[in-house]
Amino acid sequence: MATRTASPHHSALDATLALATAALLAACSSPRNTLTVAGTVEIREVRLSPLASGRLERLLKDEGDSVRAGDTVAVLEQPGLEAMIRERRALAEAASARTAEIRAAVADSERAANDLARVRVLRAQGINSPQDLDRAQTSASAAAARLQSVRAAVRESQAARAAVQVTEAIRDQLVLIAPADGIVLTRFAERGEMIAVGVPVVSIGLVRAPWIRAYVGERFVARLKVGLAVKIQVDGYSQAFSGHVTEIAPRAEFTPRAALTERERADLVFGIKVAIDDNEGRLKAGLPVRVEIPLLP
Repeated sequence: MATRTASPHHSALDATLALATAALLAACSSPRNTLTVAGTVEIREVRLSPLASGRLERLLKDEGDSVRAGDTVAVLEQPGLEAMIRERRALAEAASARTAEIRAAVADSERAANDLARVRVLRAQGINSPQDLDRAQTSASAAAARLQSVRAAVRESQAARAAVQVTEAIRDQLVLIAPADGIVLTRFAERGEMIAVGVPVVSIGLVRAPWIRAYVGERFVARLKVGLAVKIQVDGYSQAFSGHVTEIAPRAEFTPRAALTERERADLVFGIKVAIDDNEGRLKAGLPVRVEIPLLP
């Protein structure tokens, strides 16, 4: 039986086809389906401002200090505020102490009204004298007037308690509390300065929730979506961090000056934000990273 021997021409053709097939397979799973962009780690900043004006009395945290959620960062004061609180508390306590007097006034008024009704009946029957009726009417009027006076004191007591709550609320607004864990980034005021409403005293960086700012070329933005899982590569770490796209800018802008090539600087880009799924405090603000984004078909 004869054996067919492949010619050199056929061998070269087979090799070419094999290389083309390998190149096609590589292109389908290659970096063309994954976009790598440079990014920078950012942190959110919260500026603490008082809701009432006052003088900065104490600044308990300085730049670079760590804070925990609920920590007191600064305390302001208003001259005379504490004295006003004490005065209004005393008025509220004095008004509340008249509770027993209120009960007695109510009882006296009811008794005087019952006596007057009985005397009127007896006078109509000719049993009591006109003087008895006059005395009963005078007693009932006095008891009713006393009851009205006591009821006014009750309203004064309620107003005094409300005034105490208002002044205490003002005092609470002069205490600045850290809303979350973080680090004091900037101190805007010094002790003894007068701080108006809304003027920041310190800024706190929320280091527990960093995010990444990056830019994507306009020819790739259509292949992204919010929620897309990404990988974050950082120099010095062999293992990649995981994250996901949380925001895609609705408008294009020119590539920032930090772009590496003239070609990139000429492109229009869209800013994106990437949340880091598991940071554990390792990624610091300002750290450069590489974001690997799997592009949608």
